[in-house]
Amino acid sequence: MIIQCTKKLLDQLKKNPETVNEEKPLTSWHANLIIVNRRKTVVLVNDKNRYVIVLHGLKAKDFKNMDEIILQSIRNTFEQEYINNDVIEQFIDSAKNITYSKTKNRTLVSRMNKACETLYFFEELLDNDTIYQPAISRKLSRNLVGDGKKDYFYPNQEMYKDLEEFAGIPIFQTKL
Repeated sequence: MIIQCTKKLLDQLKKNPETVNEEKPLTSWHANLIIVNRRKTVVLVNDKNRYVIVLHGLKAKDFKNMDEIILQSIRNTFEQEYINNDVIEQFIDSAKNITYSKTKNRTLVSRMNKACETLYFFEELLDNDTIYQPAISRKLSRNLVGDGKKDYFYPNQEMYKDLEEFAGIPIFQTKL
């Protein structure tokens, strides 16, 4: 998995950006660090389908083990979407090795910035008791977004299609 970070986030992580070969867009994310309600918040946006993952209230110790936090956040959000556990594990296993690099292009950076901007409209959904924010992540991923060609889509529906194509099995499980 590649996390393409803004300079501000790379400085906070205290990591040097690595040069990486092209990764599958499904396991490639852009990330930004913003301050919401005086708390550090990381917004991750998937490069392929613009699905959003939010981490809120991060402390210095959290930035030291960011790999585990990102993977757990993806797992929590997908579980809230009622995605099949086998599909979640398959996705997490394919993304175990996380590398941090610089942002790739302006289009993806602007899409990430738009997600950060939209986050402020839903900040009342942020839960200050935990850094994992599946509720607001799901809400942001259900906002209609444009693809730049006068066409619009929902990031969550695109993520469902991409995960089904990735796993090759039905992704939804029924809630018990």
